[in-house]
Amino acid sequence: MADTPPKILQAPTSPLWYHATVYAALGLALGLGYAFLVVSKDTLAADGVTEVYRAARASLLHYRAEKGAWPEDFDLAKAPEAVAAYGFRGAVAPLLEKCAVPGAWRFTTALPAAKGKPTLVFTPAEAGASARRVLAAVDARLDDGQPAAGRFRCDDQAGAFTLKDE
Repeated sequence: MADTPPKILQAPTSPLWYHATVYAALGLALGLGYAFLVVSKDTLAADGVTEVYRAARASLLHYRAEKGAWPEDFDLAKAPEAVAAYGFRGAVAPLLEKCAVPGAWRFTTALPAAKGKPTLVFTPAEAGASARRVLAAVDARLDDGQPAAGRFRCDDQAGAFTLKDE
C-alpha cells in the first residue's frame, strides 16, 4: 500500500450550478408527477360518485312524476320496494357496487341545509383531503363547481345534491 502513488485531485468538469439545476429539475418533475397521480386518481374516482347521483336522481324524479310526492327517507343501498319499481335497483344498485369511493348514501328531506327539499347525501367512509377533492370534482360535474353554493354542496364530511321538480 505504501508503494501506490497518491491519486491526483481533479477539479470537476462541470460547474456547480449545472448539478444544482439538474437535481432541482428532477425533484420538481417527481413532485409534479406525484401530485398529478394523486389528483387524477381522485378525479377518476369522482366519475363513479357522479354516476350514482345522476342515476338516483333520474329514478327519484320518475317516482315523483308518477306519485306526485317524494318517497320517505331511505338508505340507497336498501331501497324500499316502492322506489324499486321505478328502476332504482336496476340502475342505482350496480353503480353503488362499482363506486370507487366507499361511503354511505341516503335520500332525505329532513336535512337542515336543504330546508325540507329532497336531497341525495353521500358521506365518504374516510373524511379528508382525498374525499374533499372527490366531492369538489363531483360538484364541478353536477353543478357550478363552488362547494358552498348551488344545488350540490359539499364540505369535508359529505356531499348533498338537492333535487327539484323538473
